[in-house]
Amino acid sequence: MGRRDSKGREAGAPSGFPKNRTESLTDGIFAFAMTLLVLSLDVPAGAHDPSNAAVVAMLAGLVPNFYHYLLAFFILASFWVAHHAQLDRLRYIDRPFLWINIATLMFVTLVPFTVSLIGDYPDATFAAIVFEVNLLVLGLLFAAQWRYATGSSRLVHPGTDVRRGNLRAMVVPVISAIAILLAIAGMTWSTAIYVLIPLVTRLLPRDR
Repeated sequence: MGRRDSKGREAGAPSGFPKNRTESLTDGIFAFAMTLLVLSLDVPAGAHDPSNAAVVAMLAGLVPNFYHYLLAFFILASFWVAHHAQLDRLRYIDRPFLWINIATLMFVTLVPFTVSLIGDYPDATFAAIVFEVNLLVLGLLFAAQWRYATGSSRLVHPGTDVRRGNLRAMVVPVISAIAILLAIAGMTWSTAIYVLIPLVTRLLPRDR
């Protein structure tokens, strides 16, 4: 990495915005959204039976909620890691990139709500679709952010592996589109397809 000026830009970089404030805002919003996910794990109202059997039955009934909590937590964690890697490949950022990033963060903050929606309506296909559309739009905005940054090597460092970045950015949107189609077809556990994300990511070409 080259030397940086007092605003956090690399020496000789074109005029733009430093990355540190964007990183701070992004870190805070991801942390807040990931923390809020736990609110989807509500103990059912009126569950006052103190017996062990009642507690076990109550926890068994929350298994779908735990699944969607873990799923959403690790998807958001994956987005945060990818966002960190993405910014590391940028020389600086500009105003359009900032606004795409802000739009992306808006859908990050919606994830706790859509996870809670699935928990409240576990048998409703539309609830699953809302969650999957949330991740679809989030993934597309993340991909658009990368496409903008790499267009004509606008913001990225020379030698950045743009092709692999494009492929990685489309993993969640493609899987989300398939999940939506499965939900429309009547598959109750359409969100189960998201467990394929780590496998698909590992099959992608490695960084050159």
